[in-house]
Amino acid sequence: MTTRREKLRQRFIAFRLKFAGHMQKIRPRVAFKILAGIVILFPWLVSSLIVSFFKVAHWRKIATCQAFLKRHALAFDGIDPKTLTVESISGGVSNSNQIWRCRKTTGEEVLYFVKIFLDAGSFWAKHLSFVSPFPSIYGGKTHERFTVDMISRVQLDKIGVPVPRLIAYDAVEKVMVTEHIEGETVDSILERIGERQALGPGDEAVIRQSAIGLARIHRAGFSLIDTQPVNCIWVPVEQKVYFTDLEFCGRQDKRVWDIGFFLCFIAIRLSGAVRQEVRNIFLESYQKERQVDLAQVTETGLQLQEYMPVFQAVLDIRRFTPEELFEGLIST
Repeated sequence: MTTRREKLRQRFIAFRLKFAGHMQKIRPRVAFKILAGIVILFPWLVSSLIVSFFKVAHWRKIATCQAFLKRHALAFDGIDPKTLTVESISGGVSNSNQIWRCRKTTGEEVLYFVKIFLDAGSFWAKHLSFVSPFPSIYGGKTHERFTVDMISRVQLDKIGVPVPRLIAYDAVEKVMVTEHIEGETVDSILERIGERQALGPGDEAVIRQSAIGLARIHRAGFSLIDTQPVNCIWVPVEQKVYFTDLEFCGRQDKRVWDIGFFLCFIAIRLSGAVRQEVRNIFLESYQKERQVDLAQVTETGLQLQEYMPVFQAVLDIRRFTPEELFEGLIST
């Protein structure tokens, strides 16, 4: 019988092979910028990873999470903390994501999504613009990312944008608990479209709702900046796309970037005629809600094109939890 550790080792070996393949596709100029950035910032990178490792370990303890429930008892009315189970879910190292399963005193099961903000994520936020076209983030520190995510969640909900409802938060530890959304990431749906090289039943609605939701956010005067489809959850029963990662949301005008960045991941997942078809559906749906200069969108896409192998590697990293990444690095 294959153990969990052995399964992780096999997954990580496959990941390293794919990662090496992506790195070989990177143009020398881009590779040099990234390597130079890593060398220059190496002490801060290591420091942020170490601090993040210990924070993740702390929040993996049931006692830590139960203490959170007790401290915020009014937000978790009727929940029995003794029934809590904690499951880490994938998402890379910027933040640690968990699912908390609890039972009410009536026996009903309740699920919560928990986002633990890490120093590693603040390191990326602060320095990505040095090595890529990613916009410079105003307020990339951990407590700033946490605050922006929390406030933006409330603001977007008020204007009718589907976002997971905020349940409770710890401003000291920078931990946020929201409702758990049952659905599938838009990135997973794009990946499936790419595998069969054709749109399936309901896929067009996913693309249209992604575009409409983003256009409504922009029309209200907000930019998200991190518009990766992996941060969008499609809920079929509601026919809605929920926007889940709001830590860079703000009033900077990065609306063209938002569109170009989303389209970049469409280009990563799809190819040929289906790529153009999905791109056209997205832009057509967006422009029904809000007009945009397509020439500027195209220009942003060209800037991002040479970074696509890097973004592919990031998507592969996001298939792991922070614990799995740390363990994989050590064991392989």
